[in-house]
Amino acid sequence: MFKKIVTTSITLAALTLGSHALAANYVGGNISAMNYERDGVSDDADLVALYGRLGTEFSENFSGELRLGTGIDDDKIYGRKVKLNHMYGAYVRGGIPIAQTFYPYAIVGVTRAKTKFGSTSNTESDISLGLGTDIRMGNGLDLNLEYMNYLDKSRAQLDGFSIGLSKRF
Repeated sequence: MFKKIVTTSITLAALTLGSHALAANYVGGNISAMNYERDGVSDDADLVALYGRLGTEFSENFSGELRLGTGIDDDKIYGRKVKLNHMYGAYVRGGIPIAQTFYPYAIVGVTRAKTKFGSTSNTESDISLGLGTDIRMGNGLDLNLEYMNYLDKSRAQLDGFSIGLSKRF
């Protein structure tokens, strides 16, 4: 029930606020060092993913974002291959600009990810939470640093740090 409320709220905010700021869009990409934990297994896996970001700044303090990504480096736990096949999601970011170059933010949304552990594939969705910052480098180019907890389900957890670039237009 909570997931439906958050998903509906994010969608309504994007539709309502997005029409007011159509000129403040951005596109970018990040590389993420992720940690995958599986319940009942004492070890965890280190994965690497790439994802693209497409967003709209609703105001100085809020933006909405869509992401689509894939795993690019796998790991093994007890000889069983661990892989992130793909992930995608919708998010809302809220932050406070500091000066003209630093934009720390909190991010919340919904992520759907397909992972593989040995021969078992899992597709899970969960509420995602994170913290990050954009560092404005000039000419609409931003450096992005972020920590995100993508999934925290009973079977598996997926979180990680990422770094990337985005271009505002």
